Parts: sequence; structure tokens; C-alpha cells
Amino acid sequence: SRLRYLVAQECGVAVQNVHAYIAGEHGDSEVPLWSSATVGAVPVLDWTDVDTGAPVLTDEVRGRIAKEVVESAYTIIAGKGATTYAIGMAGSRIVQAVLRDERRVLTVSTRLAGYEGISDVCLAMPTVVGRDGALRTLHPRLSATELHGLRTSAASVREVAKKFGF
Repeated sequence: SRLRYLVAQECGVAVQNVHAYIAGEHGDSEVPLWSSATVGAVPVLDWTDVDTGAPVLTDEVRGRIAKEVVESAYTIIAGKGATTYAIGMAGSRIVQAVLRDERRVLTVSTRLAGYEGISDVCLAMPTVVGRDGALRTLHPRLSATELHGLRTSAASVREVAKKFGF
């Protein structure tokens, strides 16, 4: 939600018109999927300023947004001690998608098997969610950098799991 909100702010559009996802773990190694993000039908990497024609989401702007998304949890925890509101909203969206069989695309963690060479680890990916739970993990276009980030995130999750005997 925060990624979509920040992209909408930069591009000057309603958040409902932004389709962008964070993949991987929910934490420091999460990966914004810029290559597949769109505003309406326009890839965000092609979104330009109306007056100048210059790209809006430059490397610098995308880096700032990604950092703010990752660090927002720390800011919220420092301010109020927990991120319960966001967790509650996400849980509510998932339950709603299941109960209403919405077949809605949500970023949820599932166990991956052969996803871009990543297996046997649970990572958040855009996934169709309906009455029977996680129905289909989507395979959005990934840049080499995003794929590397996703593999790094998988390694991070595996390392934590290993500490707990999994």
C-alpha cells in the first residue's frame, strides 16, 4: 500500500490507478517490482512529467521510495510501538478475498517451487487469492536487479528459518 501511495504522489494520480508490488520478505530485503509497475496502462519507468517530458520515477526517486517503504515500519514502531493497523488492514483484505471468492491479486507469502530458480522458501509475491486461498502465484516481469534482490531475500528468509531449526 505504501509503495502504491508514494508512486501515486510522485506521478500525480489516484492511488487506485497504480499497480505496483513489493516482493520477497516483509522487511529489509523486500524488493519493489519496478519493471512490472504501472500507472493506468503505462509502465512507471516510462511515466513522464507533463510539462518537461522528463522521467518522473528516476533511479534516485525510486531509491528514495524504496527506502521509505522499507523504513516506514521502523518509523511507525518508534512512534507508536507497533504496526498493528497495517497488519489488520492486510489481514482484512485477505479474509475478504477468501470469503467473497474475489480472486483478487494480493501480495501474500506462499512456498515457492521453481519460481525463477527459487524453491523451498516462503516469499511474498503477487498472488491470486480466492475461496481456496492462494490460487496462483503470478510471474511479473523482473529485471536482473529485481531477480537478484528476490534471490537475496530468499537467502535472508532461509537464514532466519535455519536459526529456528527449519
